[in-house]
Amino acid sequence: AVTVEGVDGPLRDNVLAYLELNRFAGKPAPEESRLRWLHANAERNIRDALEPFGYYEPVIETTLNRTAGGWEARYRIQPGRALRIAMLDVRVLGEGAQDPIFQKLLASLPLAKGQVLEQPKYEQIKQNLETLATERGYFDARFTERAIRVDLQAYEAVISLHYDTGQRYRFGDISFKQDILSPKLLNRYPRFKPGDPYDANELLKLQSDLGGSPYFSQVQINAQPDDATDTAPVDVTLEPNKKRKYSAGLGYGTDTGVRGKLKMEQRWINRQGHHYEAEMQLSPIKSLIGGKYMIPGRDPITDEYALTAGYTLQSNDQDFELIALGGSWQRQDGKWLKNYNLSFQYEDYQVGDEPRATSLLLIPGLNWTWVDADDRLYTTRGLLFGFELRGASTALLSDINFVQGVLRLKGVYALNDDSRLLARGDLGATAIREDFEELPASLRFYTGGDASVRGYSYNSIGPTDDQGKVVGGKNLLVGSLEYEHRVWNDWSLAAFVDSGDAFDGAAPELKTGVGVGVRWRSPVGPVRIDFASGLDRPPGDTFRFSFSIGPDL
Repeated sequence: AVTVEGVDGPLRDNVLAYLELNRFAGKPAPEESRLRWLHANAERNIRDALEPFGYYEPVIETTLNRTAGGWEARYRIQPGRALRIAMLDVRVLGEGAQDPIFQKLLASLPLAKGQVLEQPKYEQIKQNLETLATERGYFDARFTERAIRVDLQAYEAVISLHYDTGQRYRFGDISFKQDILSPKLLNRYPRFKPGDPYDANELLKLQSDLGGSPYFSQVQINAQPDDATDTAPVDVTLEPNKKRKYSAGLGYGTDTGVRGKLKMEQRWINRQGHHYEAEMQLSPIKSLIGGKYMIPGRDPITDEYALTAGYTLQSNDQDFELIALGGSWQRQDGKWLKNYNLSFQYEDYQVGDEPRATSLLLIPGLNWTWVDADDRLYTTRGLLFGFELRGASTALLSDINFVQGVLRLKGVYALNDDSRLLARGDLGATAIREDFEELPASLRFYTGGDASVRGYSYNSIGPTDDQGKVVGGKNLLVGSLEYEHRVWNDWSLAAFVDSGDAFDGAAPELKTGVGVGVRWRSPVGPVRIDFASGLDRPPGDTFRFSFSIGPDL
């Protein structure tokens, strides 16, 4: 056994790494003569291990004893005073001296005059300089001076580190090797152009953007520097995806019952990058079939146009058939996802004991969502804010005049490594010139269910008719607060309270549900199993089970 006393942390780890004798820890001991020879070298090993951390005057006591279980080596170390840095001379020369990124690195060095000499941090500075030079295109960079001078008499160190970056290379011509998309479209992907200063992060972003598109399964980028021209031509090799993708799913949702889904995607139709998808969903409560034709925008990374068509059938107290044709423009603007849309829809509906009616509406709208999260799949700190605005006018091919707005807010805050608070809120309002009964069922507000007020069945909260059937409201207010605590590995327990109402007047009659749940941190996001009870009228379920999968934000 080897015992080291008097030092801990990185110092102790380095001592054990340098001790040749420690290589036999937990193994059969070598012959006694070799054992004693290794022990005799131990003091030198320890001194070599301490010097990189600035300790050049240690006092070391060593003992080696035979015990009933074998041999025991014990080393008591007094590190002594630490040697400090008298002068730190780190310079960047050449074109990199004017590079703000190098200037930022020099302003935050891990060593400074007066600090203890720690050679691992010196090596870190060297590595950071070389890494940054490679990333920024200083391919001829070299150290003109790199030295640590230790004066044991004065007991101080002088560090000299001079790094000449030379000239920064530029991006050369950009070429794409593929045969499915037009060069005109692909040339809109790079955020750089020939002649721009080389930056490896730009290449990584290009690789990510192309890989995130529907078109390619593999993206390889080669940008070897050309010493003769001081440029780095960019060669992009692209492996096409399969042209079509089919998927099917069968599941169960407590809001919808048993449900099935079929989906087909055509990843590209022409060399302009147009693509489409068609989907069919079936469930006892709500079914739909629809298609979406997508066209890359001016910036194919952030902009997209879409043409949509769909048929929706809902069969419960809010019964409707909806046929819709529409178009949209969607743009990612920083953390904002901005969607502008226009929908022309025909709806045949009946709600409660209202007479069956039809509606024809041309609805322009916008939907903006802002998300800031440390991890979209499993968030520990994040915020989502969204708002939606839509309306129609009898002056524009519509049967009624209305304006409707919705605000959404979700937040996640980790109290520590094991606990999170999750909060959400929804606020909606409708202004309509005609009687409320003329607003189609699909545009009314309801609440209750897995994603709103748990403990109540789907869309069971809202104004009712004489028969007690929910007919929907003009306004919406929903809030939720949840506490989650990890109990074992990826498993957590949760407790929550939800409250909300869909209503017509100025004041809601909030219905509240409370419950507990189990959470599993799966590869596709949190899996939630909840058990909730509704506390108010209309009657909430004494016991209601709900199940959902997906990111919190």
